[in-house]
Amino acid sequence: MKAFFALAAMVSTAQAYWLMGIKNFITTERIDPIVTPGKVAGHVHSVLGGSNFRFNTNTAALRQSECTSTPIPQDKSAYWFPHIFFQWNNGSFTSLDGGAVIYYLFSDKPGTTTAFPDDFRMISGDPTLRTYDPNSKAQKAVTFLCLDFNGKSTTYNEIPSVQCPSGVRAQINFPSCWDGKNTDSPDHKSHVAFLSGGPDSGTCSDPNYPITLPRIFMEVYWATGDWDKLRGQAKNPSQPFVYAMGDPTGYGYHADFMYGWDAGVLQKAVDNCHCNPYGDPTCCAQQGIFDLNTDGHCRITKSIDEQTTGTLAKLPGNNPVQPAGQAAIMMADPNAPGLISPVYAYTGDQPTKTGVVVTPGQTQPANNTPSSSAPSPSSSIATPPGSSAPAPSSSIAAPPSTSSPSSAATPSSSLAATSSSSSATTPSSSSVTAPSNAPSPSVVGSSSSVAAPQPSSTPTNSINPEPSSSSAGATTPAPSHTKPGQGPPSYPTGVPSVPHPSFPIPFPPAFPFPHAGSSSVPAAPKPSAPAGQPAQGNQSHGHHHHHGSGSGSGKTCSKKRNVKELELEARASGLKSHRRSRQRKAVVEA
Repeated sequence: MKAFFALAAMVSTAQAYWLMGIKNFITTERIDPIVTPGKVAGHVHSVLGGSNFRFNTNTAALRQSECTSTPIPQDKSAYWFPHIFFQWNNGSFTSLDGGAVIYYLFSDKPGTTTAFPDDFRMISGDPTLRTYDPNSKAQKAVTFLCLDFNGKSTTYNEIPSVQCPSGVRAQINFPSCWDGKNTDSPDHKSHVAFLSGGPDSGTCSDPNYPITLPRIFMEVYWATGDWDKLRGQAKNPSQPFVYAMGDPTGYGYHADFMYGWDAGVLQKAVDNCHCNPYGDPTCCAQQGIFDLNTDGHCRITKSIDEQTTGTLAKLPGNNPVQPAGQAAIMMADPNAPGLISPVYAYTGDQPTKTGVVVTPGQTQPANNTPSSSAPSPSSSIATPPGSSAPAPSSSIAAPPSTSSPSSAATPSSSLAATSSSSSATTPSSSSVTAPSNAPSPSVVGSSSSVAAPQPSSTPTNSINPEPSSSSAGATTPAPSHTKPGQGPPSYPTGVPSVPHPSFPIPFPPAFPFPHAGSSSVPAAPKPSAPAGQPAQGNQSHGHHHHHGSGSGSGKTCSKKRNVKELELEARASGLKSHRRSRQRKAVVEA
């Protein structure tokens, strides 16, 4: 125990960070203002951050957001990543529940780290990858943690092919060295670089990238364990999960970031927020560096008339499953969904306003040619719209302008990761009903049981576009991840199955998986590398147990909170209600 606290004290003098547990995803749609500004994106993303997330957006627009899903209201940045689905034997898909935690890591020494400039944006990862290069820093930035809260959690470079009882956590580091000139680049990556030692260690020693930025590390938890009993009905029972771009490997995992912090706040934070060695931002808020909201939500209504969650006949867009072995081809979508306007922000379970379809969807002859390279992001944007419309959609035409946002209360968020869903409910774990004759997509938000899709002999992992199935758009604005073959919901989907807080606690954890900290903190036994995974020495890239190093001495700005206080805070932010709901569910099942 003494050794642990000695190491923790040493770490606190080298590396500062705070973390943000995200209450909910603000939307799950085919929108990507970096890669495909002004157009419907190629695949579905789940989005965190400011409510002014649109087809076109920039820092100025994000700062005018009515709300943000991060717990720090001054952070209205946009963060997004591909959603993940379970693929049934007949080729249909059902979306999973998830939650996210974002880390900002930086040196304890004031003046060492430079805040992002206005209109800064970047991407980490590559959606076309289907192989792993152990020498690539960019690929080392992506890892997957197979969670087992009652056993041993193990890190993989791909989506684990083993069953993970407590779910899978996708982990990604963003580059943190900048050329000091460009806020973007044609590939959205060349203006930044990873640290000299890899994604999470070293310095910005390359003269072409001399400026040290805050290092953003993002982990997204997916409740894969709930699906293990249904693997026998999956297209690939050994690994049934597929990312929205048709990736069953995880090598194509990626994430996008667009800067949207209020002016001056992030620089003040990286210079002065060094008061808690465990990532708790409370003492920084007590110093007046930024504010914290500990309860609330932020969502936007749909921009696209297309169902993106629940059970779907195919992945939205033109995204056939492309397995490991060679780079994937990103297909153009011949079917342009309708667009919805205006878009409204809301902080409750349901919006008070929704938009209407203003651009009808169009179907064109199938085109199997790869989509053209995405244009560079545009910085122009109309007055940031509010948010609206339930049913999603997608189209390659430029979206209509949207109206100014409706008034909405400023949301808050928590330090514990919770689910992306809001008003939708998670089904109980009742037995799977008999397969139906067709995989008719479930209505999002429906409480009725959904039968497991009927297996089909037609493969869907070919490069040719999968047959399009016209289905009604979602009738519930908040994303729903309906689990097929199960009975009426018994507890809200707003909270994923995370029995332990995702943020660190200041003592050796009783549960055997690592939490945030630094390379010296023995927060948990180091997981052994699985077969095929390159040894990384003391590093665990993408795994937030290792976060690089800095210099300077730590500071104490408030009384150190004890374990009980942190546990109470975790419960207050959602875990307590989740555990109670799980207990109620267990009683019902018994």
